[in-house]
Amino acid sequence: MIRLPHNGARLALAALMLIVVGGCAGLDTARIPPIDAADTQPMPGKVVWHDLLTEDPTAARRFYAGLFGWTFREVGLGRGQSYTVIKHDGRIIGGLVDARRIGGDVNVSRWIPVLSVSDMAAAVAAVRAAGGTVYQAPLDIPQRGSVAVVADPQGAVLTLLEPRGGDPGDRPAEPGDWLWNEIWSSDPDATLAFYQSLVPAYEVEPLGDAESNYHYLSAGGTPRVGVIPKPVDRIANTWMAYVKVSDPAATAAAAEHLGGEVLLPPRKNPLGGEVAILNDPTGAGFLVQRWEPDPEHKTAR
Repeated sequence: MIRLPHNGARLALAALMLIVVGGCAGLDTARIPPIDAADTQPMPGKVVWHDLLTEDPTAARRFYAGLFGWTFREVGLGRGQSYTVIKHDGRIIGGLVDARRIGGDVNVSRWIPVLSVSDMAAAVAAVRAAGGTVYQAPLDIPQRGSVAVVADPQGAVLTLLEPRGGDPGDRPAEPGDWLWNEIWSSDPDATLAFYQSLVPAYEVEPLGDAESNYHYLSAGGTPRVGVIPKPVDRIANTWMAYVKVSDPAATAAAAEHLGGEVLLPPRKNPLGGEVAILNDPTGAGFLVQRWEPDPEHKTAR
């Protein structure tokens, strides 16, 4: 199964690991590179980054390099600490955080999304008002903006970013790029209502007919995040990220060869294409999907 934390203490540890590079006195956070935004405008409601907490950075780098061709660059922050930038085809797409300092027998390896918001103070207030948790109050990362780590009222952890400049522009996903993000929720209606309060620009739309159990949150007419009932009761409410691939079956086989695990073998997705659910060697779960958008239909990709 996907190894996700199951109680508040473990979630807090995982969340704090994300921002340890920005929250420790004496670290040179100005070295953390900006998210590639060129001259674009802020896009509230867009997932603009993904951070990987991992308890085996060497295995994680080997796995994702072999699976998707990602490359890694370590950025020294002083005091023996560092942050690793993930690149694909020369573009920075995420970061890697060494989670081994947590210690004990708790595995917090996981992917955590970074969601753009227009007003950090209002977003944090919305989290608290709805009964969510603020694990890290807003702090400033010089080349990025204001960052906070929170959990929604159902417990799904994410990072909020009020960007200093713009957000990465929309572009067609290529194999090896991030494709989509979903929230797996035990209470989808409550989740949808919360994220509308967090990002006022969000509108809720069903995918298909009005009775569909798949909804997505769109901003400015662009679908940004899917929300579905949690497919497995025993896992925590969570965000899940998709990577685009050309051949899910070949990717799944390669993942096993590289030390990962296939949780859901490749199969046709009712929403289009083929999808598989994988764990990396330390248990961080994600999905891969072959996807070609249908120009005749509005889709959530």
